[in-house]
Amino acid sequence: MEYKSLEDYSSRLQTALCSIDQTFIDILTREILKRINGNGEIFLIGNGGSAANGHHIAGDYSKTFSMMGKRIRINSLSDNECYVTAAANDIGYEEIYEILINTRVIKNDLLIFLSGSGNSINLIKAARKAKIFNIKSSAVIGYNGGALKDIVDIPIHAKINDMEIAEDCQMSIFHFIKQKLVKTISPNYESESTKYNKRTQEDLIA
Repeated sequence: MEYKSLEDYSSRLQTALCSIDQTFIDILTREILKRINGNGEIFLIGNGGSAANGHHIAGDYSKTFSMMGKRIRINSLSDNECYVTAAANDIGYEEIYEILINTRVIKNDLLIFLSGSGNSINLIKAARKAKIFNIKSSAVIGYNGGALKDIVDIPIHAKINDMEIAEDCQMSIFHFIKQKLVKTISPNYESESTKYNKRTQEDLIA
């Protein structure tokens, strides 16, 4: 896909975001909320740019809700380079996530897949095993949704045949959900970090 301008690209991104069924975003938001100060962990899984997005989301949510005094256990299973390379070397890349299901990821946890195509075999194998063990799962996917769309409990499908925009949608969705959660938990909450407020609100170097 060739875009003649940033405006053209942003128009396609908006179209992709508007194609998503809000109902599923609301359901995922509630599932995340259940696990803030509650039981169960949240795990993000992806490959490549989607793995990087999972890393970003886990860090972002950990910081924000910890600053609010809330407990959230959220991890990206792609983050441990030692684990990923060892498991891939010993058993094969297709199984690196599957073996974590019902061992590291258990019932009452929330498993979130990030994928452009929804057809990466290592994600599909993990999703199928999660279903067997009744582990709640969601996927944020682009293109036609792939196999993941029909396996997970909460499919969030951006109808776009563009990998970069599909990955942009992942971040937009989770930034939106985070802001919604913050307002739900504490409607009048504003960051109490003096340093943060100086940088962002007062336009000062801090």
